[in-house]
Amino acid sequence: MLLNDRENATIDRETLKDYAANVSALTGSCVCCEGFDELVDMVLKASRSKHDLLLIELNGTADPIPLLESFTLLESKFCLRPRWQVCVIDARHFGKRGSFEDLEKLQLETASHYTISWSSELTGDEERELEKRILAINPQATRTTPSSLADALSRAIYKNRRYTFVKKDLNQSPPSSPNFKLSPPPSQNLNERHKIAHEFTGCNIVFPKPVEASNVPVWLEKLPVSVMRAKALVEHPSDEDSRYLYERVGEIVSPSPIPVRVSKKVSCSGIFIGADLDPREILRVSQEYLHPDCHFAEL
Repeated sequence: MLLNDRENATIDRETLKDYAANVSALTGSCVCCEGFDELVDMVLKASRSKHDLLLIELNGTADPIPLLESFTLLESKFCLRPRWQVCVIDARHFGKRGSFEDLEKLQLETASHYTISWSSELTGDEERELEKRILAINPQATRTTPSSLADALSRAIYKNRRYTFVKKDLNQSPPSSPNFKLSPPPSQNLNERHKIAHEFTGCNIVFPKPVEASNVPVWLEKLPVSVMRAKALVEHPSDEDSRYLYERVGEIVSPSPIPVRVSKKVSCSGIFIGADLDPREILRVSQEYLHPDCHFAEL
């Protein structure tokens, strides 16, 4: 599994390591541009493993089109087939992202499947209306759930084992010759919706540990409105053997933290994503509501 995030992808990697044979982290603002070469190298490395399935989770601001084009060009080196793109629809925020709504639509337009998170927050009529809006954007997409997607992937893997795809290429090391060089689209050719992805920025703040549990939800609520997504990995004084993942999406704070098993080598910290972020203001709020020793992560 390849996991991409704008800031400190190792946090999510650690929380998912028990659910995959291997989880590699790729930290990058726009993986279809700045992190493109590293992603290609990671995909080619995965092609030489004994595993049957590669999952790539991109950060929520990624433009999938350049990546889909690139994976098509990679098929002579690594057969990504069937190549499915699953779009996660947040029922609380879909269609309510203002100037970033076009980026949300762009990600849905190319999806083969979609799944709706937070659907329990909707009435039956609201859920049906949401599905109609989704299918108006991409009528070919199929709604799925984690269990049904897992079943479909298992069937696809079984079917693919009957065939051998470019076996001689799969067993070779990634070529270093200049004849094989994929490049992301030059910035002057990026469409307007892709440019929206470049308006997002991120920052990573390290916490002293442990942090009082009662302070964390208050701190999340006090973060600037420019923070569209926040994740916080913390330890509590009453339970220093465990760690907890807190989240805020938009201005909605998750009602309860998720206990996670994370290596002590990974620092307790917060990741913040948004447009026009003011990192110093985020640091100020963190120092006021969590601990005065909060500081920016070292690059």
